[in-house]
Amino acid sequence: MTDFQQQREVKKIIYSKITIFVLFIVVIFLAHSTYGIYQKENLSATSYSEVKKEYDSLQERQSMLNSEIMRLKTENGIEEEIRSKFSVAKPGETVVVVVDENGSASTSDNKSPESLWSKFIGLFQ
Repeated sequence: MTDFQQQREVKKIIYSKITIFVLFIVVIFLAHSTYGIYQKENLSATSYSEVKKEYDSLQERQSMLNSEIMRLKTENGIEEEIRSKFSVAKPGETVVVVVDENGSASTSDNKSPESLWSKFIGLFQ
């Protein structure tokens, strides 16, 4: 009989309003914490993908630069780079400069853009 009464007392304590309220608060706290961790995980996954893309582009650039360095270490690579940058020729060669008919090498006027007021006055002149 005392076991039955002890079990009854334990059930009263477990099912009391205060205990249920405390458990409800604990569940809300745990849900809030879980949601915060979920948001941080999403943010870190996004950051990881951005960093991964940047890393891949840097790896690609490094391989391109390494191949360029290897090309410039050769005699032909050095000569090719000097010719492209400085328009020089070896003794006995001549340099030919080709100009388009459109005059792409024409000079541009350095006029400042017309103001709105001067355009307005220009309408009446």
